[in-house]
Amino acid sequence: MPVYRCYECSNVLCDDCYLKHDKLTNTKHHTFQSTNDKLLLNNTFEVSGTILDMKSLPGGLLVFALYPSDELLTYSVSDNQRNEISVGKLPCRIAIVDRNTVVVLLSRDYVKVDSIEIVDIRQRQVIQNVDCRLDLPSYPLCPMFYTDDQLYISNRSGITVMDMSGTTDRKIDLGFTPKNMCYDTKATRIYCIDESEKKLICIDRDGNTIFTFTVTGLTNVKRLTIDNEGYVLIMCSGKNDLQFEVNRISHDGKSGEVIISGKQNDKIDFLFSSMCFQDESDSVVIGLRDRVYFYKKIV
Repeated sequence: MPVYRCYECSNVLCDDCYLKHDKLTNTKHHTFQSTNDKLLLNNTFEVSGTILDMKSLPGGLLVFALYPSDELLTYSVSDNQRNEISVGKLPCRIAIVDRNTVVVLLSRDYVKVDSIEIVDIRQRQVIQNVDCRLDLPSYPLCPMFYTDDQLYISNRSGITVMDMSGTTDRKIDLGFTPKNMCYDTKATRIYCIDESEKKLICIDRDGNTIFTFTVTGLTNVKRLTIDNEGYVLIMCSGKNDLQFEVNRISHDGKSGEVIISGKQNDKIDFLFSSMCFQDESDSVVIGLRDRVYFYKKIV
């Protein structure tokens, strides 16, 4: 009975064939997923570094912060065109302002974030630089998003809200460090991962809890995004450190289901990972180390 699908071979495999296939020298780096998945891997490509952050701009352009690099990388899915944008320091996290503009958290040494830059992606240039030193966790733990001319940035016990001049407006106390977070523009909700409690916390912009979803039985709950139907997607470890899963959580936080399961031949390091949703291709886009994967609904 077929239980795995190999992307490179375009074949479905039973358990025995999968194990044999995985041990062959010329196929050991192939990508597998469960035949029960709701979304199918339909494209993949490599980038020139390891992925710290990745965002999809309106219009379909992907923007990457790569390690180690003092440039942003942009990638056009429609024509496979790549461009680099120098930002002077080491980019750690990216937030989308509009279809042409992003905000970038920058560091000199990957230890402390010390400035932000506003970057015009289409013109490939920095249009504003702001020095700012915030009470932030170490750089990998600083997810952020932009809305209504303000940045919402993870801090050690919640979220710091600041304007584009670097002035702190307020702090939202959550009692934990959001390991990742995203914003649902339509529903005006913030979703945060409380890794220590393995929970997804949904709050409003004042920090009031709307619902809490406990991610039972999952480990390394690390990345999340919003799809085009408003569902929250959470990426975490699978049954072992070579596997990952993406869970889709309902709007009310009462149910969840696995929609993607993947396997790598190297141990997955979630420090170098990211996930976003691309409206134009209706795809979940996952970045793991130096490779990007596109998953689409099975029709």
